[in-house]
Parts: sequence; structure tokens; C-alpha cells
Amino acid sequence: MSTARTIQRAASTYLVHFFGGGLHEKGRYVVERYETAGSGEIRPLVADKEDTGRRQRRTTMSCRAVRRLRPLANEIIVATSVSRDAGMQLFGCSAAGIALRGKWRC
Repeated sequence: MSTARTIQRAASTYLVHFFGGGLHEKGRYVVERYETAGSGEIRPLVADKEDTGRRQRRTTMSCRAVRRLRPLANEIIVATSVSRDAGMQLFGCSAAGIALRGKWRC
């Protein structure tokens, strides 16, 4: 007799928050990335040591590239439109507080 095993797959759950008018097809977006710590602190992801100083990485992307962004579990991504006050925020599962000690919160 064989024992049954459950199939465990990594969940790729994240929270999306649109602000302003959301994403506009022909717009360009400034993308900023942040990481969260277990203590609740939010820190900007800093540039590599090769760059001058420890400034945050800010990149400009098209709407298509922004739609394909996926955050890590402890990452927050903020994409703000260059031409208007609109955009999108992506929160990873632990950054949004969706999963807490293996139990789902509602």
C-alpha cells in the first residue's frame, strides 16, 4: 500500500492597487522598488556598489513592461505615471500581510 502525498506548489500571490486613473496605454511610468523587513520597516532598494552613492533605483518603463512586473514576497513596487497623477502599486504576499505564519488572513 502506498502513502498519499500532497502536492505543494509555491503560490505567487500579490496585491495590486491602482490609484488615480490606473494605467494608461500610451504612458511612461517611473518604477520604484522597496523591500519590507519582518519588523515592518520599509526600505528603498539601493543601487549596486558600482554606482555613485546609495540612491534608489528608479527606472522609466512602458505600460506593457509595467503590466508584466511581479513583486517578490517581501517587495513593494510603485509605478507612477510621468504625465499625470496615476499608476499602480504591487505588494508581495508578506509585504501586504496576506500570509501570516502559514495561515491566511481575510
